Amino acid sequence: MTSRGDRNSSLRMQLVSNALLSVALPILIVGGLTFFLLAYHLDIIETSFARSRDAVTNDIARTDLVSRATTTASQIDTFLVSRITEAKAWATSKAVVEAARSAGARHAAEGFVKTPAAEVERRFRIEKSLGLWPEADSFLRQQVAASPYFAELFFTDSNGFNVALTNPTSDFIQSDEEWWKRAWSQGISVGEVEYDDSAGVWSVEISVRIDNPTGKKALGVMKTVLAIEPIQNIADRAAQSVPGGRVQVATGRGALIAETASGHARERIMNGEVNVQEQGEPSVRAGFGGEQTGFATDREWLTGYARTGGRETYASAVGRFAGFDWIVIVQKPIAAIHEPITALRGIEDALRDWRLILALALGGMALLSSVLAISLAVGAARRYANALGAVTEMAERSARGERVSPAVIRNPQEIVRVNDAVHRLVQVFAGVRERPRAT
Repeated sequence: MTSRGDRNSSLRMQLVSNALLSVALPILIVGGLTFFLLAYHLDIIETSFARSRDAVTNDIARTDLVSRATTTASQIDTFLVSRITEAKAWATSKAVVEAARSAGARHAAEGFVKTPAAEVERRFRIEKSLGLWPEADSFLRQQVAASPYFAELFFTDSNGFNVALTNPTSDFIQSDEEWWKRAWSQGISVGEVEYDDSAGVWSVEISVRIDNPTGKKALGVMKTVLAIEPIQNIADRAAQSVPGGRVQVATGRGALIAETASGHARERIMNGEVNVQEQGEPSVRAGFGGEQTGFATDREWLTGYARTGGRETYASAVGRFAGFDWIVIVQKPIAAIHEPITALRGIEDALRDWRLILALALGGMALLSSVLAISLAVGAARRYANALGAVTEMAERSARGERVSPAVIRNPQEIVRVNDAVHRLVQVFAGVRERPRAT
């Protein structure tokens, strides 16, 4: 026989289950579907936003880095044009022209022109010039002292013999050197970046012909040793303007002239084993494709690049010079560019916040509705169970032959009617039981 407690518990469970199925479950289904649809659309919005954000930031990075690379290349060109113009001005000074002219005659009179080169070099093993033109020596020293760029100056006569110099040279005769031959025939010679032992600096040799201002006959060649430290300083300033960025300046064949990341380490500058055209990141290698300016990316870096000027850029200084063919590479970490600007970050954060708020609101609504449904079901179950228990008790007592009164049930009305009906039925059964006794 099922106990009253078991019946009450079973009734409560059924009412709670029905309440959850009829109230909480639809809310959960509708809420979940609503959340899914809204989250789906938020995902679409956020994806589109991220794509647009990346496009905007990458476009900004492209414009910024290419502009900085172009500006840096232009600054290098301006610097080099100014230095070439400066060297040409020195080669036309009165002290240099007169010393080159008179030195040619004096060297010929000394018989150096007809003497074997080895014998001439032995004579000038210690001293590298006759030292007969102090005014020219003084002029060159003054220029080097006044200039923060040039490390060494000297010039020769038309035979290639040293006339005046600021630092001792390795040889007295220069006419067998390629730079001298190019400058003599073309008017200018620009060498590769090399380490100059006599000056103790990384430098570029710029040699210009000394022309006779009153005639067509050339008088000699002046060689200047231009330190590249100012070019490295230009690269440093460019790198400082790019947060987390770095700058490289390389020759057209990939040899490094400047590298801010290593502090222009001497062991990397113009090192044949350090070739960024072959060994650099993919975005760096892309800069050697031949375009004047460009932009490239790889997994770690955004890269803007620009080449230094060509013949047109240097025409004002020397008409036949084709330029240095250097490339400026400005890089910025790709992680830095993915940080959106303030307004974009606010929108992105708002999307994430709304997603969280939506989830919390729907979860809270589902939880609250479930709690209310369970509370109402439990309360109703308790009332129904108590009322039905009273009716059941009345029926059981009547079945045992006891005289019973209807249970006091205030609510709900359906159970009240059941209670009255059971009580009437109990009275009928009681009357039926009493009739045989009366007979």
